[in-house]
Amino acid sequence: MANFSSKNEGTWFWFDEDNHDEGGVCLRELSGDEYEKIERMTVKTKKKIKRGVAFDAVTVDEKLASRMRWDYCIVNWKNLQVDSVDIECTVENKVKMVNITNFIKFIGPAIEELSETNEAIDEARLGNLKSTSDGSGTDQTQ
Repeated sequence: MANFSSKNEGTWFWFDEDNHDEGGVCLRELSGDEYEKIERMTVKTKKKIKRGVAFDAVTVDEKLASRMRWDYCIVNWKNLQVDSVDIECTVENKVKMVNITNFIKFIGPAIEELSETNEAIDEARLGNLKSTSDGSGTDQTQ
């Protein structure tokens, strides 16, 4: 029986895979539901008329949207320092950290890896669903 979890608690990416005491960053991919939530909170559409033509004027609070996305994607971190000072995992510090080139160079590929892994899992699930509904009557998911 397949057992799926609705929790998206994140995946740890360690600074030194052989020594987790060195610290790391826990990341998660932005879910569709969370993306939509952020869009609802940061995108405003207003009906306007110009020269007799009605159109939607869209404004986006990019700063808030970015802040919310990073707050969601960066779940936690351990043993993270900037200029030899320990950094607590807060929303404000997450925003500061994503502006540090070496940090982005570390988490960028990690988020990409998460995305690729999740995509591969989704494709495998889709393949299993297709194989069980091919009319053969055999359950090939086991």
